Amino acid sequence: MSTVAGHYTPPPGDLLTGLYGAFFEPARAGSAAFFQVSPLSFFALLRRGSTGISARDARLLAFFALAAALVVLAYARSLPGMSADPGFVPDMRYLSPAYLPLLVIGVYALKHAGLDADGVGEALRTLCWLAVIDLPLIYVVLQVVAGNNPAGQVAFITTLTSVFLAGAAALYAAVLARHASPRLLAYAVPVLMLFSLAWLAVVDFRFATSCWEGYHFWIPVVEYIWYIQYTIFPL
Repeated sequence: MSTVAGHYTPPPGDLLTGLYGAFFEPARAGSAAFFQVSPLSFFALLRRGSTGISARDARLLAFFALAAALVVLAYARSLPGMSADPGFVPDMRYLSPAYLPLLVIGVYALKHAGLDADGVGEALRTLCWLAVIDLPLIYVVLQVVAGNNPAGQVAFITTLTSVFLAGAAALYAAVLARHASPRLLAYAVPVLMLFSLAWLAVVDFRFATSCWEGYHFWIPVVEYIWYIQYTIFPL
C-alpha cells in the first residue's frame, strides 16, 4: 500500500505550478500546453451543474471526467516538472489520453450553452474560411517574424491562444448568464481551433524537420511544399 501511495504522491515541488505549466503555459520553450493543442477542452472546466442533462448523458460525462482524472493522476509525480522537462516536446504528450475525454465534455458544455446544430454548421463554415485564408497568412507571418526560431513561433501562438481563450471563456459565461447570444460562440470557437491548427503547422513544418533525425515527410506533395518553404524561409 505504501508503495502505491508513494508512486502517486508528487515529489517536492509546486503541484499547482506544475498543473498550470502543463495545461496553460509550459516552462520549456517550444513546448505546447494541453489547452494549446486542444483549446475546446478548456470548456470542460467551465461546465457547471447537471441541469437539463439526461441520466444517460450524465453517466457518459462522469465516465469521461473519471478517465481524464485518472490520466492526470497517473502522472501526478511528474506534474511539478513536466512542463520544464525536455522530453515533453512538442506537447504534453504523456497527458494525451486525456484529450478525447476532456474534448467530449468541452463540446457538451458548448452544447449546453446553446450552440445548436445550426451554430455548429456556422462554426464549421467559419473555420473553413479561416483555414483557407488566415492559416497560411499566420504561418507566413510567423516565418517572417521568427523563421529560425520555432520555439518563438510556438510562444507567439500560445499567447494568442491564451488571450482568445480568456475572451471565449468570458463570452461563455455571458451566454450562460443570458447576457449574450449563443450564436456568438459559433464565431469564437473556430478562432480557437485556428490557433490549434497554426500550432500543428509549426510543429509539422518547422519543429519536426529541424530535429537531428530529420523527420522528413514521406508524402511527395508535402515534401515539395517543405522544399519551397525552406528555400524562402531557411532555418
